Amino acid sequence: MSHWSKEQALAYDQQWGELAFHRQIPSLAGVSDNDNIVEIGCGGGFLSVCLTTYAQGASVLALDPSAKMIELANKRKQQTGLSDAQLKFLQAGAESLNVQAESIDLVVAAFSLHHWSDAELGMQLVFNSLKSEGKIWLCEDMNTPTGGALKVNDNLKAFAGIKQLLKQFAFSNIEKRLLATPEGEFLIVQATKAT
Repeated sequence: MSHWSKEQALAYDQQWGELAFHRQIPSLAGVSDNDNIVEIGCGGGFLSVCLTTYAQGASVLALDPSAKMIELANKRKQQTGLSDAQLKFLQAGAESLNVQAESIDLVVAAFSLHHWSDAELGMQLVFNSLKSEGKIWLCEDMNTPTGGALKVNDNLKAFAGIKQLLKQFAFSNIEKRLLATPEGEFLIVQATKAT
């Protein structure tokens, strides 16, 4: 299901699993009380925990195709005491998103869009899952090397490619922002599902 080996998942989680930037994402993404959130490409789950605990009553369904990442994420969740109603992890990619139509307030994909195995199908499922005026929030690391052993869609690490994908599904208010932090320079793209 995943093109990540156990060793790659562990190495990624050790280096990138708990960034200070992850703690900023709930605010940057506009997480609000009682939001139903989907996170795609949750990795080891640290951002998932941040999203869940940021606002009262928020619930997060977090997906990752790597069994090892889901194992790490569940260990993090156990340490927090969060319930399945608050935070649930599933081994799945964006292409397997299966939630009730128009039930999600916010979809977050931090550092994962370029790894989606079928970005068009994944984005169609994201669009269908969002409520009217629901938002998608995407983030890519501008300095991550491309190529190597992992499958990467370089086009989806740049604003032009991301914008083109979002426009295919009638997302509106497509905005970009570059944010420089001590941990890196990040491209943030957000968009709204039009009514």
